[in-house]
Amino acid sequence: MMKKMLSLLLSLILLGSLAVSAAEPVKVNSYTTGQFADVPEDSWCAGAVQTAYEYGLMGGKSADRFDPSGLVTMAQAVVMACRVHSFYCGEGPELPVASGAPWYQPYVQYSEEHEFLSFEGYTEQDFNSPILRSDFAGALWAALPEEALSVISSVEDGGIPDVSPNAYYGEPVYALYRAGILAGSDAKGTFGPGGQITRGAAAAIVGRAVDPSLRKAVTLKAAPFEPVPMSQLANLKSLRRKTGDAELAQAYEAARKVVEPLAGLSREEQLYGVAASLRAMFDAGMSYSMESPHYNDPYGYFVLGVASCAGCTRATGLCLNMLGIPYEHVNENQYSHQWCRVNLNGTYWICDAYGLYCGPEPAPYQHPYL
Repeated sequence: MMKKMLSLLLSLILLGSLAVSAAEPVKVNSYTTGQFADVPEDSWCAGAVQTAYEYGLMGGKSADRFDPSGLVTMAQAVVMACRVHSFYCGEGPELPVASGAPWYQPYVQYSEEHEFLSFEGYTEQDFNSPILRSDFAGALWAALPEEALSVISSVEDGGIPDVSPNAYYGEPVYALYRAGILAGSDAKGTFGPGGQITRGAAAAIVGRAVDPSLRKAVTLKAAPFEPVPMSQLANLKSLRRKTGDAELAQAYEAARKVVEPLAGLSREEQLYGVAASLRAMFDAGMSYSMESPHYNDPYGYFVLGVASCAGCTRATGLCLNMLGIPYEHVNENQYSHQWCRVNLNGTYWICDAYGLYCGPEPAPYQHPYL
C-alpha cells in the first residue's frame, strides 16, 4: 500500500500545478446545532464539521451521526479533493454522476478527467483503506489551484519538525502549511505524516481549503541541526575500534564540519556529500598507512591525517551515523577493500570515498570498481 501511495504522490506532484479559474465558494447546506449526535456543540471539531457540511465537502455517516473519530479512507479523501477542486472551477460541490460501481467511481472519473489525480493500478481494497496524513495532504494540494495557496504563514524549510522538505510529500505539506490550511497538531507544528487522519481533522482542513477566512497563520523556524550524540551512534562499537573517548570526541567534532552543511539534504545527497568531502580530504595530502597508530579508525582519518580503506570506511560511517544513517561495514577487519553499505528505502548503496564510488550497488556486496 505504501508503495502505491508513493506512486500517487509522485503523480500529484506532476499534475498539481494545473491552473483553474477560482470561484468564490458558497454554502449549499444548512446546518443545525446538534444535527449530529456525536458532535456536541462544545466539541473541538463542531465548528469544522459545520463548515465542511455547509460547503458540501462532507456529509454524515447517517442522518444523525458524523463519526468525527472515524478514519478517512482513500475513497473519502478523493471525494473531498474533488469537491474542493470543483469549488475553484466554479462548478460547486455537486459533481457529475457517472454510471457504475463502486460508489466513489464518479469522483475518480472526475479527478482523472480534470487531470489532478491518477489511480492506475489501484484496487477497491486500496480505496477502502485508511489514507495516510501525508497522502491526504497530497490529494488536497493537487486539487487546489496556485492562487488558492497564497502564503500567509512563515514556515522555513525544515520548520515542520517531522517533515523534511525533501520527502516525497514535502512539497504538498509545506505548501499547505504556508497557506494556513495546515497548522500542525502542537506548538511545534508537528504534522504526523505517517499517521492516519480522522474525519474531524479532515473537516477542519478541507474547510480552511475553501474558506480562506478560517486559515491559521503560524511561524515555524527550522531548529538548528544537532547530530546524533556520540553515545547514540548506531555503529558506535565498530567506530570506537581502539580509540578512547577523548580521541573519538575529537574525530566527532571534525566530522561535524562535514555533516552540518548536509543536514537538510536528501539521503542520497547526504551520501554523495560525505563521500565527496572525505575524498577531498584524502586528495589534499593525507598519507596512506596500514601500520601507523589509528590508521583504521576515524581519529586517524580526521585528526592524524592517516588513511586506509578501513579508516576511511569508519570515518565515512561516523558521518553517516551523525546524520542518523546506519550502515554495514563491508569486509570489516579483513585484508580486503572495505566500504559502507547503506539501505536507502530498500535499495542498497555503496558510500566509498576511498574507492571513488557512491551510488547503488550493482549486485549485493559487489563493488563496481574493486
